[in-house]
Amino acid sequence: MRLDVSVNMLTMQALANGKITVLGGDQTRPNIHAEDITDLYVFLLNHPEHTGIFNAGFENISIMDIAKKVAEHADAEIVVLPSNDPRSYRLNSDRLLATGFRPKRTVEDAIKEIIGLYRQGTLKNEDHFYNLKWMQAHVL
Repeated sequence: MRLDVSVNMLTMQALANGKITVLGGDQTRPNIHAEDITDLYVFLLNHPEHTGIFNAGFENISIMDIAKKVAEHADAEIVVLPSNDPRSYRLNSDRLLATGFRPKRTVEDAIKEIIGLYRQGTLKNEDHFYNLKWMQAHVL
């Protein structure tokens, strides 16, 4: 689990704090569920005729829209603060879709899964789920 990527981070903020802090919000991020990534690996292993480089990101969504989806399911307040980081990332996965691969899960599915795991006590807001925090504790 990585709690330092946008969907997961915003969902955990909502669950742990009852509040989602959005810096800016207009920035766009491509999203793909981890299980769709593993399905993609299996698909490509089973279809060696598809070679080369593929973009795998299917929902290009703004940070604010992700926060709104989280707030719908986690009943959290959204607080918007200014950001000095306007970077946006978008992916076009048309080449991958042309192979016949189709993702099965959405950002909303991921949000619901994280909420369920958190409420079951299976997922906790722990430092080892954040790359920077883990590296600071173990590498630096």
